[in-house]
Amino acid sequence: MLWKAFVSLTFMLAEACFAQYVQHTRSGGATGGWANLLGADTQRLELFVFRADEMQLCIVDEGEGKPRYGNLETAMIANHCVAGVNGGYFGSDKKRRPLGLLCCRGVVLSPLATGSFTVSGVVYDTGNGIRLERSKNISTPLRGMQEAIQGGPFLVERGRVVPGLEKTKKAARSFLATDGRGTWCIGISSALTLRELAQWLTDSSAFSSFRVSSALNLDGGSSSAFWESSQRISRPGFKSVRNYIGVRLRTSMETTPELKRH
Repeated sequence: MLWKAFVSLTFMLAEACFAQYVQHTRSGGATGGWANLLGADTQRLELFVFRADEMQLCIVDEGEGKPRYGNLETAMIANHCVAGVNGGYFGSDKKRRPLGLLCCRGVVLSPLATGSFTVSGVVYDTGNGIRLERSKNISTPLRGMQEAIQGGPFLVERGRVVPGLEKTKKAARSFLATDGRGTWCIGISSALTLRELAQWLTDSSAFSSFRVSSALNLDGGSSSAFWESSQRISRPGFKSVRNYIGVRLRTSMETTPELKRH
Protein backbone atom coordinates (compact mmCIF):
# COMPACT_ATOMS: atom_id res chain seq x y z
CA MET A 1 0.00 0.00 0.00
CA LEU A 2 2.85 2.39 0.87
CA TRP A 3 4.51 1.80 -2.49
CA LYS A 4 1.22 2.32 -4.39
CA ALA A 5 0.63 5.59 -2.55
CA PHE A 6 4.15 6.76 -3.38
CA VAL A 7 3.77 5.90 -7.06
CA SER A 8 0.40 7.71 -7.20
CA LEU A 9 2.03 10.77 -5.67
CA THR A 10 4.83 10.82 -8.23
CA PHE A 11 2.35 10.57 -11.12
CA MET A 12 0.58 13.65 -9.73
CA LEU A 13 3.93 15.44 -9.45
CA ALA A 14 4.71 14.65 -13.10
CA GLU A 15 1.43 16.23 -14.13
CA ALA A 16 1.93 19.27 -11.89
CA CYS A 17 5.47 20.17 -13.02
CA PHE A 18 8.01 19.63 -15.75
CA ALA A 19 9.77 16.40 -14.76
CA GLN A 20 10.07 13.29 -16.87
CA TYR A 21 11.97 10.09 -17.54
CA VAL A 22 13.67 9.97 -20.94
CA GLN A 23 15.63 7.20 -22.65
CA HIS A 24 17.91 7.57 -25.68
CA THR A 25 19.37 4.63 -27.59
CA ARG A 26 21.70 4.21 -30.53
CA SER A 27 23.81 1.53 -32.19
CA GLY A 28 27.30 1.02 -30.84
CA GLY A 29 28.62 0.60 -34.37
CA ALA A 30 29.06 -3.15 -34.61
CA THR A 31 28.77 -4.54 -38.14
CA GLY A 32 27.75 -8.07 -37.18
CA GLY A 33 28.35 -10.94 -34.77
CA TRP A 34 26.58 -12.11 -31.66
CA ALA A 35 26.69 -8.70 -29.93
CA ASN A 36 24.68 -7.17 -32.76
CA LEU A 37 22.30 -10.13 -33.07
CA LEU A 38 21.48 -10.18 -29.34
CA GLY A 39 21.11 -6.42 -29.06
CA ALA A 40 24.16 -6.07 -26.81
CA ASP A 41 25.56 -3.49 -29.21
CA THR A 42 22.83 -0.97 -28.33
CA GLN A 43 24.06 1.99 -26.27
CA ARG A 44 21.66 3.65 -23.84
CA LEU A 45 21.20 6.86 -21.87
CA GLU A 46 18.53 7.05 -19.16
CA LEU A 47 17.68 10.48 -17.81
CA PHE A 48 15.40 12.21 -15.38
CA VAL A 49 14.81 15.74 -16.70
CA PHE A 50 13.46 18.47 -14.40
CA ARG A 51 13.20 22.21 -13.79
CA ALA A 52 15.25 23.72 -10.97
CA ASP A 53 12.49 26.16 -10.03
CA GLU A 54 10.15 23.23 -9.36
CA MET A 55 12.47 20.50 -8.11
CA GLN A 56 15.36 20.55 -5.66
CA LEU A 57 18.47 18.46 -5.14
CA CYS A 58 18.61 16.11 -2.18
CA ILE A 59 22.07 14.79 -1.32
CA VAL A 60 21.75 11.61 0.74
CA ASP A 61 24.65 10.28 2.81
CA GLU A 62 24.97 6.63 3.87
CA GLY A 63 27.17 7.62 6.83
CA GLU A 64 30.28 6.00 8.24
CA GLY A 65 30.34 2.29 9.03
CA LYS A 66 27.14 0.37 8.40
CA PRO A 67 25.09 2.09 5.63
CA ARG A 68 21.88 3.84 6.69
CA TYR A 69 19.96 2.66 3.62
CA GLY A 70 22.01 0.08 1.74
CA ASN A 71 20.87 0.97 -1.79
CA LEU A 72 19.67 3.83 -3.97
CA GLU A 73 15.98 2.90 -4.08
CA THR A 74 15.63 2.67 -0.30
CA ALA A 75 17.49 5.96 0.17
CA MET A 76 15.34 7.79 -2.38
CA ILE A 77 12.01 6.60 -0.98
CA ALA A 78 13.08 7.38 2.60
CA ASN A 79 14.00 10.94 1.58
CA HIS A 80 10.84 11.55 -0.50
CA CYS A 81 12.67 11.77 -3.83
CA VAL A 82 11.15 11.01 -7.23
CA ALA A 83 14.44 10.09 -8.93
CA GLY A 84 18.08 9.60 -8.10
CA VAL A 85 21.54 8.41 -9.08
CA ASN A 86 24.69 7.46 -7.21
CA GLY A 87 26.82 10.37 -6.04
CA GLY A 88 30.49 11.34 -5.80
CA TYR A 89 33.73 9.48 -5.26
CA PHE A 90 34.76 8.12 -1.87
CA GLY A 91 37.77 6.48 -0.23
CA SER A 92 38.46 2.78 0.14
CA ASP A 93 38.96 3.04 3.92
CA LYS A 94 36.44 1.57 6.36
CA LYS A 95 34.72 4.93 6.81
CA ARG A 96 34.45 5.40 3.03
CA ARG A 97 35.20 9.08 3.41
CA PRO A 98 33.78 11.29 0.64
CA LEU A 99 36.40 12.68 -1.73
CA GLY A 100 35.44 16.32 -1.72
CA LEU A 101 32.55 18.49 -0.62
CA LEU A 102 29.45 16.83 0.77
CA CYS A 103 26.69 19.02 2.20
CA CYS A 104 23.29 17.68 3.25
CA ARG A 105 20.48 19.97 4.44
CA GLY A 106 22.94 22.75 5.25
CA VAL A 107 25.37 20.52 7.17
CA VAL A 108 28.86 20.19 5.68
CA LEU A 109 29.90 16.54 6.15
CA SER A 110 33.08 16.72 4.10
CA PRO A 111 35.13 19.80 3.11
CA LEU A 112 35.77 21.24 -0.33
CA ALA A 113 38.70 19.64 -2.17
CA THR A 114 40.79 20.71 -5.18
CA GLY A 115 43.62 19.36 -7.30
CA SER A 116 42.01 16.25 -8.77
CA PHE A 117 39.82 15.64 -11.83
CA THR A 118 37.44 13.62 -9.58
CA VAL A 119 36.57 16.82 -7.69
CA SER A 120 36.81 19.36 -10.52
CA GLY A 121 33.18 20.45 -10.22
CA VAL A 122 30.58 21.23 -7.57
CA VAL A 123 26.83 20.98 -8.03
CA TYR A 124 24.84 22.66 -5.29
CA ASP A 125 21.38 23.86 -4.34
CA THR A 126 21.05 27.17 -2.49
CA GLY A 127 17.39 26.61 -1.64
CA ASN A 128 16.39 28.90 -4.48
CA GLY A 129 18.13 27.22 -7.40
CA ILE A 130 20.82 24.82 -8.58
CA ARG A 131 24.31 25.71 -9.82
CA LEU A 132 27.16 23.74 -11.38
CA GLU A 133 30.58 25.39 -11.17
CA ARG A 134 34.29 24.66 -11.27
CA SER A 135 35.54 23.85 -7.77
CA LYS A 136 38.15 26.60 -7.98
CA ASN A 137 35.61 29.22 -9.03
CA ILE A 138 32.66 28.73 -6.66
CA SER A 139 30.60 31.92 -6.42
CA THR A 140 28.65 30.98 -3.28
CA PRO A 141 30.10 30.47 0.23
CA LEU A 142 29.56 27.02 1.74
CA ARG A 143 27.19 28.47 4.33
CA GLY A 144 24.89 29.47 1.47
CA MET A 145 24.52 25.90 0.23
CA GLN A 146 21.72 23.60 1.33
CA GLU A 147 22.85 20.59 -0.69
CA ALA A 148 26.22 20.14 -2.43
CA ILE A 149 28.51 17.47 -3.81
CA GLN A 150 31.73 17.37 -5.81
CA GLY A 151 32.39 15.24 -8.86
CA GLY A 152 34.37 15.12 -12.05
CA PRO A 153 35.64 15.46 -14.60
CA PHE A 154 33.58 18.05 -16.46
CA LEU A 155 32.24 16.49 -19.65
CA VAL A 156 30.71 19.56 -21.29
CA GLU A 157 31.27 23.29 -20.77
CA ARG A 158 29.64 26.12 -22.72
CA GLY A 159 27.96 23.53 -24.90
CA ARG A 160 31.22 21.97 -26.06
CA VAL A 161 33.02 18.72 -25.28
CA VAL A 162 35.80 19.34 -22.75
CA PRO A 163 39.21 18.72 -24.40
CA GLY A 164 41.39 15.82 -23.24
CA LEU A 165 38.66 13.45 -22.03
CA GLU A 166 39.62 9.77 -21.88
CA LYS A 167 38.63 8.02 -25.12
CA THR A 168 39.64 4.35 -24.79
CA LYS A 169 38.20 2.97 -21.55
CA LYS A 170 34.52 2.06 -21.75
CA ALA A 171 32.43 1.83 -18.58
CA ALA A 172 28.93 2.56 -17.34
CA ARG A 173 28.67 6.26 -16.46
CA SER A 174 26.55 8.44 -14.22
CA PHE A 175 26.30 12.18 -14.72
CA LEU A 176 24.45 15.43 -14.15
CA ALA A 177 23.79 18.06 -16.81
CA THR A 178 22.04 21.39 -17.42
CA ASP A 179 21.07 23.56 -20.36
CA GLY A 180 22.12 26.65 -18.38
CA ARG A 181 18.56 27.99 -18.44
CA GLY A 182 17.00 26.14 -15.52
CA THR A 183 16.50 22.68 -16.98
CA TRP A 184 18.58 19.86 -15.50
CA CYS A 185 18.95 16.11 -15.72
CA ILE A 186 20.56 13.28 -13.81
CA GLY A 187 21.30 10.06 -15.64
CA ILE A 188 23.30 6.96 -16.39
CA SER A 189 24.70 5.42 -19.55
CA SER A 190 25.68 2.02 -20.83
CA ALA A 191 29.41 1.36 -21.35
CA LEU A 192 30.96 4.46 -22.95
CA THR A 193 34.24 6.34 -22.79
CA LEU A 194 34.13 9.76 -21.16
CA ARG A 195 34.62 11.37 -24.56
CA GLU A 196 31.83 9.31 -26.13
CA LEU A 197 29.42 10.34 -23.38
CA ALA A 198 30.33 14.01 -23.75
CA GLN A 199 29.90 13.83 -27.54
CA TRP A 200 26.49 12.21 -27.17
CA LEU A 201 25.36 14.83 -24.66
CA THR A 202 26.24 17.58 -27.15
CA ASP A 203 24.61 15.84 -30.14
CA SER A 204 21.75 18.15 -31.18
CA SER A 205 20.06 15.37 -33.14
CA ALA A 206 19.67 13.33 -29.94
CA PHE A 207 19.00 16.22 -27.55
CA SER A 208 16.95 18.56 -29.72
CA SER A 209 14.66 19.60 -26.86
CA PHE A 210 17.40 19.77 -24.22
CA ARG A 211 20.66 21.38 -25.34
CA VAL A 212 23.34 20.55 -22.78
CA SER A 213 25.45 23.53 -21.75
CA SER A 214 27.37 21.90 -18.87
CA ALA A 215 27.72 18.31 -17.71
CA LEU A 216 29.62 16.70 -14.84
CA ASN A 217 30.72 13.08 -14.53
CA LEU A 218 29.96 11.27 -11.26
CA ASP A 219 31.29 8.06 -9.67
CA GLY A 220 30.36 5.63 -12.44
CA GLY A 221 31.54 2.15 -13.37
CA SER A 222 30.22 -0.50 -11.01
CA SER A 223 28.81 2.28 -8.79
CA SER A 224 26.41 3.50 -11.51
CA ALA A 225 22.80 3.36 -10.34
CA PHE A 226 19.54 4.99 -11.41
CA TRP A 227 16.07 5.04 -9.88
CA GLU A 228 12.89 6.75 -11.08
CA SER A 229 9.55 6.39 -9.34
CA SER A 230 6.78 7.11 -11.85
CA GLN A 231 8.00 4.46 -14.30
CA ARG A 232 9.15 2.17 -11.46
CA ILE A 233 12.65 1.97 -12.94
CA SER A 234 15.43 0.65 -10.74
CA ARG A 235 18.98 0.10 -12.01
CA PRO A 236 20.93 -0.86 -8.88
CA GLY A 237 24.70 -0.47 -8.78
CA PHE A 238 27.00 -3.44 -8.37
CA LYS A 239 28.98 -1.62 -5.68
CA SER A 240 27.78 0.02 -2.49
CA VAL A 241 28.42 3.76 -2.40
CA ARG A 242 28.77 6.52 0.18
CA ASN A 243 26.18 8.97 -1.14
CA TYR A 244 23.43 9.65 -3.68
CA ILE A 245 21.96 12.58 -5.62
CA GLY A 246 18.18 12.70 -5.43
CA VAL A 247 15.52 15.02 -6.85
CA ARG A 248 12.31 16.01 -5.06
CA LEU A 249 9.68 18.76 -5.14
CA ARG A 250 11.08 22.12 -4.09
CA THR A 251 7.87 22.90 -2.18
CA SER A 252 7.98 19.57 -0.33
CA MET A 253 7.52 19.92 3.43
CA GLU A 254 8.46 16.32 4.14
CA THR A 255 10.93 15.74 6.96
CA THR A 256 14.01 13.54 6.78
CA PRO A 257 16.30 11.99 9.41
CA GLU A 258 18.41 14.50 11.32
CA LEU A 259 22.05 14.71 10.28
CA LYS A 260 25.06 14.79 12.56
CA ARG A 261 28.15 16.77 11.61
CA HIS A 262 31.23 14.55 11.13
